[in-house]
This record gives sequence, structure tokens and C-alpha cells, in this order.
Amino acid sequence: MLRKQKLLLEAAAYRLLKRLSHNRNRLTEAQIAAGTEEKGFSPSKAKRHIDFFGKYVSFAGKTVLDIGTGYGDLVIGLAKAGVKKAVGVDIDPVRIDCAGKNAEEEGVDEKVEFECVDFVKDYAPKEPFDFALSIASFEHILEPGRCLKKIYDCLNPGGSLLTRFGPLWFSPYGAHMFDFTRIPWVHILLPEKVVLRVRQESFRPDQRVERYEDIVGHLNRITVRSFEKCAREAGFTIQVFRVNPEKDWKWGGILRPFNSILNAVPILRELGSLTLLAILKKP
Repeated sequence: MLRKQKLLLEAAAYRLLKRLSHNRNRLTEAQIAAGTEEKGFSPSKAKRHIDFFGKYVSFAGKTVLDIGTGYGDLVIGLAKAGVKKAVGVDIDPVRIDCAGKNAEEEGVDEKVEFECVDFVKDYAPKEPFDFALSIASFEHILEPGRCLKKIYDCLNPGGSLLTRFGPLWFSPYGAHMFDFTRIPWVHILLPEKVVLRVRQESFRPDQRVERYEDIVGHLNRITVRSFEKCAREAGFTIQVFRVNPEKDWKWGGILRPFNSILNAVPILRELGSLTLLAILKKP
């Protein structure tokens, strides 16, 4: 009887989600790869990130490691902003190749390096760094604790990791399913099996998986609390730890008091964790 009820509930959930989904972004990974084009340096993208982190630290004259560098915008922007040396690592050879070309075109190739490597498993720094940066990646790293420990080992004593990523798991769109449905907390409200079935039918037809961890790009179900725990276990001390930091400055700071309340209440902090800013220092 219980199994029958479960199947009925799954069927009802499937019908609901199908009705509230679309297939406008439906592509296979092969189609995505075929449509990938080399991208030139984006000064605006680099400036946005540098200005944001520049509220907390100064990069001038420092050595910086960018983890998940993509097309190298941040590394190139940092080189232009006066860092001593910037290194970008990424597992995607197409992006790394493009990043190298962009650096040469921008005339900063002597101040930057790019390496195509699995950071956690295989990266070996030539020397430690003053800063490590990671943007929009920690929710996709299957072993965040191991990654944080590796970053810790790549830093000079007194060096810092600056990371900003999200949405985190318990936030409305923590499952990253917004490309085919806008149901908030769909991963909490509906069975995983159902959500991933509809995802395959509406978004990625070549990805038949049963766990969020197994989708291309992965989702590690990281929460604010679990990331904080991993950071402390890696040996870091926490200097800045703020959910939705962009809200503190939006509209002249009018939202800051409300965001401070959200940050002060653990359950609200988890449910509202659209982004997380963390600045972690190696003693």
C-alpha cells in the first residue's frame, strides 16, 4: 500500500512539474559544445569582480590564484590592476586556450599564467599565493572540504581565500533548475527522481541521472552551515561570512538592515542564501 501511495504521489508531482516547466533551453551537451565560441576579454566582467572584492582587500603587488578561471577575465583584469602575478586554473582546455590568447592580446601575458588541470587532484603550485579566488563554483565541487584544504595549502601564511558563490542548497533555487522551471524550492518540495526526470525531458535530454551529484557540472548540496564547517576544518579563520552581500549596497543600502536580520537567524540565512561571500584567512 505504501509503495502504491508513493507511486501515486510521484505521478502527481510529475504532472505538476511538467505543467510548470518549459523546454526553451533544451540542448544536449554535444550541442552546447558545438555552439561554444572563443570569447574575448571582458573588461566589465573583470572590473565587477575586482571592485567587489576590492571593498575588502587590496590586490596591488600581490600574487593571486584564480580557481575556475574560465576565459581568464579576472586574471587579466588583475594583471591590469597591478598584481605581481596572477595564475588561472580550469579543467576546460578550450577556455584555458582562449584565456592564454586573450592575455597575449591584452599585453599581460608576462604577468599571468594559465593551466588546464583538475585543481583538487592534480594542481601543484610553483610557489604559494597571497590570495586565492573562487567565483561561482563551490556549489559544484563534489568534495568542497578537500578543495578548501588544497586551497589552504596553496596560500602563504596570512594569505586569504575570497569566494562568492550560490545559490546554496536550501535557497529557493538551490538545485539550479531555473533553466526549465521557476518553482522555488522544487528540490525540497518534489522528489529528486521526478525533478531529474523532468530535467532530462525539458532541459538536458542526454543526461539521465538519479542524483543531483551526477548531473554535468554536479551539485554538492552545500549549505551555509556545511561550508562554514568545511572552512574551519581546513584550518581557515573566518574574516567575512555574509549571505547575499550584494543586498548590503543595493539601492543605497536600504536593504542592509533586512539582510542583517536574515544573516542573524540561522533558518532564514539558509532559506535565503542566494549567494555567499566568504573571506577565509590562513593563520
